[in-house]
Amino acid sequence: MNSLKYITIPNFASEDGKITIDVKLSYQLFGQELYSAPVVLINHALTGNSDVAGENGWWKSIVGDSKLIDTKKYTVLAFDIPGNGYKTTEILFEYDAFSARDIANLFGLAVQQLEISSLYA
Repeated sequence: MNSLKYITIPNFASEDGKITIDVKLSYQLFGQELYSAPVVLINHALTGNSDVAGENGWWKSIVGDSKLIDTKKYTVLAFDIPGNGYKTTEILFEYDAFSARDIANLFGLAVQQLEISSLYA
């Protein structure tokens, strides 16, 4: 398994304004070194995780060397959704206050903080 990395998004406010918290996201990178190749962002369902390639990768059939998402050509980035139970910030508030759009905004802020100027896919 790739090593898990972490990034903190300070003072993240939900779209409905019900919560404002610091969110510590875990993520993994596969393939080419960050900033050296186009970046493919892979998202998962709530019960999934960032382990998308390699021996235990849940998408290993299409992510890897010379596969559909070719790790010889791309940097693959996958975040863990907070509350998925996989080495990430636990959500200590009501789940209905945290929407799918909040997750998208959170990941967008993390991409900005990582100074990724554009995503290939």
